Amino acid sequence: MGIIDAFENAEFRNRISVLATLIKLSFADGVLDEAEMKIIEKVARNYGLHDPDDLKFIIKNFEKYSLEPTYNYDERIEQLYYLSKIIYADGHIDKAELKLLKNSIVALGFPPKNVDEIYETAVGLIADEADLDEFTGEIKKVNKL
Repeated sequence: MGIIDAFENAEFRNRISVLATLIKLSFADGVLDEAEMKIIEKVARNYGLHDPDDLKFIIKNFEKYSLEPTYNYDERIEQLYYLSKIIYADGHIDKAELKLLKNSIVALGFPPKNVDEIYETAVGLIADEADLDEFTGEIKKVNKL
């Protein structure tokens, strides 16, 4: 296997881990609802996962995956964007979702000292229906990079 193949496999594993984390966040309140499923399906398509059976497999086995952050900072912010959209999809964030998102922020490689501010900013932006570009800019300001 060449270095390019290894990179592509790492990228694929990263994308699967993000999808699994989205699913985990969706089930945190006990229910994977339609709004959450639409987000998961959109992210899956964006990640090149078009076979519904592949997504069903990830949904069935989501607990076997842990979040593997990418090295690219903007991609980590994009992953945070999708994770934030999932927990706010039903318009309510419960304690289990809050805890999982905060843990995910750290798992994505953001400094633990910035977690609360990043969380508050991310959820506020999602509530205000910010697009990915606005979300990225604001998270960068909060994370002071």
